Amino acid sequence: MHQPPDTKATILISGEGTNLQALIDATSSTLPHLKIKRVISNREKANGLNRARAASIPTEYLNLVKHKYHASGETDQAVKQAAREKYDADLADLVLADEPDIVICAGWMHVLSPQFLDPLAAKKVPVINLHPALPGKYDGIDAIKRAYDDYHKGKLEHDRTGIMIHYVISEVDRGQPIVVREVECRTPETLEELKTRMHVEEHTLIVEGTAMAIHNLWEARSKSGKLLVSFLKAPCKPSVSLI
Repeated sequence: MHQPPDTKATILISGEGTNLQALIDATSSTLPHLKIKRVISNREKANGLNRARAASIPTEYLNLVKHKYHASGETDQAVKQAAREKYDADLADLVLADEPDIVICAGWMHVLSPQFLDPLAAKKVPVINLHPALPGKYDGIDAIKRAYDDYHKGKLEHDRTGIMIHYVISEVDRGQPIVVREVECRTPETLEELKTRMHVEEHTLIVEGTAMAIHNLWEARSKSGKLLVSFLKAPCKPSVSLI
């Protein structure tokens, strides 16, 4: 694989930022072409913002409630839906202002709607995400715990869960996988021990998946008349490994 051109990235986070840190570290080793333009968080106290600042990366905070898209405790579903759509549209504007080549969700705890995804797709900017489960399994929150619980109930297929990097579509965690790593569950092992093992694997997989997504991006751009969407929809077998 040839070294791709410099690739501008916006990274979305919500928490500690260990996967962000893995990407920051990789810019001085395996991903020298990755240029992180901005880190955006929907949580003001996310430690990932401190990690970004320590690396002299611009940051931004945008929160659905704190920035008054709707009031805290709002119960009217129509109001909440309209607020969410406006938030996602503003988030898309904020991201696109930096003209990124790719957007990376690295622990981003907010479901992205078409109001965010459609403007990015119109600019041919792929959005990728890390999810701690195998494709088609345990979509959404608490994926590691749900797999752990099923393992101890004898319901986990092949006694394995996993991690994937995938393209983001409006269906939560259902976008095309880019790279997948299977993780065997063990006995005895606590939930926290499994989470720790999973997080270690995430740090390598997010770098690997980002590298592959960047390769796909520039390959698509280099082919006359081909749209990036072909990579998002074309059936392909992702890279799969087992630890």
